Amino acid sequence: MNVENIKPSDNYDKLKIQFNALKQIVASKQARIEVYQKRIKEFSFDRIIQLEAELESEKEMNSILTKELNSKSE
Repeated sequence: MNVENIKPSDNYDKLKIQFNALKQIVASKQARIEVYQKRIKEFSFDRIIQLEAELESEKEMNSILTKELNSKSE
């Protein structure tokens, strides 16, 4: 269906039907946007937690390597 070629009806009752259908489509799209926005926030929060865990792991590994290097240089 090519939406560019859709024309409004000349009949008022059919025009109301078209309007109500469009209104439902917009409401559905808005609900989907809200769901996606919530999921984006959740994914961002999960990614921050993951990055913090990776950073802590790297700090711990650096600490271990520094201790090993210090013990070998003594």
